[in-house]
Amino acid sequence: MSDSSDEEFFGFEADEIQQAAQRYEQLLIDQGIGDDFELNTSGNESEDSETEPIDDPIPIYNVNDQVVPDIDNVGNNWHHNFDIYERGLPHLFQPRGPDGRATGPATILAADKGPIDFFKLFLNDILFEHIINETERYANQQITENPEGNKSAWSKPSLTEIKAFIGLCFLMGIDVKPETKLYWSTDPFMESPIFGKTMPRNRFMQIMRYLHFSNNHNAQQPGHPSYDVLYKIRNILNMFNTSMKREFVPSRQVSIDECMIPFKGRVKFKQYMPAKPTKWGIKIWALADSNTGYICYTDVYTGKTDRPQGQLGEHVVKKCIEGADIVGQGYHVYVDNFFSSPKLFQTLFDNYQTAACGTIRKNRSGLPADFMLKRPVGINTRGDMQFFQRKAISGVLWKDKKIVSAISTIHDHSMSEVQRLVQVDGQFNKADIPCPKIIADYTKYMGGVDRADQYIQYYCFNHKTQKWYKRVFFKFLEILKYNAYRLFLLSPNHQTVGNSPAMTFLQFSRQITSSLIDGYCGISNKGRQAAAPVPSRLTERHMPNIVGNKSWCHVCWAKVAAGKQEKRRQTIYGCNECGKHFCLPEWFTAYHTKAKYC
Repeated sequence: MSDSSDEEFFGFEADEIQQAAQRYEQLLIDQGIGDDFELNTSGNESEDSETEPIDDPIPIYNVNDQVVPDIDNVGNNWHHNFDIYERGLPHLFQPRGPDGRATGPATILAADKGPIDFFKLFLNDILFEHIINETERYANQQITENPEGNKSAWSKPSLTEIKAFIGLCFLMGIDVKPETKLYWSTDPFMESPIFGKTMPRNRFMQIMRYLHFSNNHNAQQPGHPSYDVLYKIRNILNMFNTSMKREFVPSRQVSIDECMIPFKGRVKFKQYMPAKPTKWGIKIWALADSNTGYICYTDVYTGKTDRPQGQLGEHVVKKCIEGADIVGQGYHVYVDNFFSSPKLFQTLFDNYQTAACGTIRKNRSGLPADFMLKRPVGINTRGDMQFFQRKAISGVLWKDKKIVSAISTIHDHSMSEVQRLVQVDGQFNKADIPCPKIIADYTKYMGGVDRADQYIQYYCFNHKTQKWYKRVFFKFLEILKYNAYRLFLLSPNHQTVGNSPAMTFLQFSRQITSSLIDGYCGISNKGRQAAAPVPSRLTERHMPNIVGNKSWCHVCWAKVAAGKQEKRRQTIYGCNECGKHFCLPEWFTAYHTKAKYC
């Protein structure tokens, strides 16, 4: 067929049909569908019958029904018309659920189970024992190496004590104070009695000081081939990722994004991101379910040495989908422009059986020339768009307030609509604006990690510390708590009532805290008991006065009742502060100076 729009199309030649059949058969074989496909070229009409001419390639229109001029040389094998044969067949979704199909929670708890049981799916007694043993090892090491700086007596934490310690840390994230020591303050304006009743302040600070998660003697020094900069939390991080992957199978749409852990101490992989609310800190990558926000996999970014040669975004995406165990299962991954590139998307589609969608930066290599233009041809008003395709990748330029560029191996050139406020005659009204399905779905499914991070920040324990691994550990504890909350809401035996959730995240966090503390009391009863409180009548200033009509003397009445006096007397004198009548001066003085006045 000629590229000129002035020539009519009168049909395909026989060899062209045969070549198309062979090409389609090869595509089916590549997709694993079979090799028994045959194209039936015989129809109801004879070969000599006249066929209707087929129109030229469909032109591109903007919102004003104006034809966008076609560009003959799009570049890099990109073209405007979508070709399903060039795309190939989509991947089948085959998740790794228990029955090969199911997604969602892997463990269904009974209706009598509470929030702490969901939390124990991730942080069980085995993990607690690991923390206890490594903390004990590190404490003994510090006491041996530096006895002068570790003079306080140390005892190994019990399982109930370490749970109470974690529970107090969760409570500190809910009830935030400027300093850790203020939680044990006796100031009525700052007092939180539960902390003093649960654990002495010095014991809490001692456990926090020696809290550890790995054996320092097994750590390799920098420069060694097996050196791991994350060795202090590598074991506990692997345990957390294993439990998160085990307890939930994500739905088909997942998203990958970054989170920041606030930290200004000394560590070589600390990041500075001026555009983020948390500018200084440790960056982590996370893969989350787009529909629920459940985090399936996390990894700490350790700087430029954390990746091989090539783009960082490509390395992160591959590592996340491999770590979450979703390779080869037909998942749809949504990423932002930090990760997106045509090379990555084509690699995921061909080698990982995973489709991807995301916005893209204009300076990425392999894009058509139109993507790099400041004002692409034919895109002038809101709703205008241009589509592109190369192999399995579809690309689009769409005008909203600004021009948005995106690529996808999930979508074709389908259209959707979005609502925007449009000013007409000085009035703002909602209007339906044409929008590519690529961008509509990206907006819908990209927020999984952001949703989780929003919940986590509400009650996160961000204590001041110079140890980066402690800050990372408590961040991951909050992730586990949030994942447990998502499983609680998804549990068929803990369904919501009406339109409101069965339990808010604050209530869920509080119940976990209460269950971890569980009445633990680490206060020692050794030493002398505190004296009984002194009555105010013996310490405050009281003066005799006329208090009204005659009434029985309070001391006389008490002495007669005790059998120490035969008669009682009435008097108009007494004490206004105490509200009682007394005989002057002896019984007034006795009542206000003796604990046992009768």
